[in-house]
Amino acid sequence: MYTPHILIIEDDDALRGELTELLKALGATVAGAADGTEAMRAGREQAFDLVLCDYKLKCENGLKVLAALAALPLAPDSSNLFLMSAHMDITTAGQGDIAGAMGGLLSKPIGVAKLRAMVALAVAAEARRC
Repeated sequence: MYTPHILIIEDDDALRGELTELLKALGATVAGAADGTEAMRAGREQAFDLVLCDYKLKCENGLKVLAALAALPLAPDSSNLFLMSAHMDITTAGQGDIAGAMGGLLSKPIGVAKLRAMVALAVAAEARRC
């Protein structure tokens, strides 16, 4: 069975660690990044099937980080790029921009069932490519 590669971009170390452990328990290989610079380095070194990025990073906008990652040669399909936010105060226009540019917006905390479904989708997407 295929092992999906997932990148978590989250500036909260504890949350990044928790998501990493949950996704590993679900059978994924996971890399973590605290900011856009680390995320871009990881994206240049390895292809990821799925990317989860915090919307409000300390010094960056997650949407811009995902847009930069999407431009890399090893970037996943845009439908596998997701923003995460604990604050669903994004304007309707902003939500439209997010939906049009990527997989969507996830509300934190993200439940295990949702993560399991996302891992399964990454596995299924790889199976279709083969």
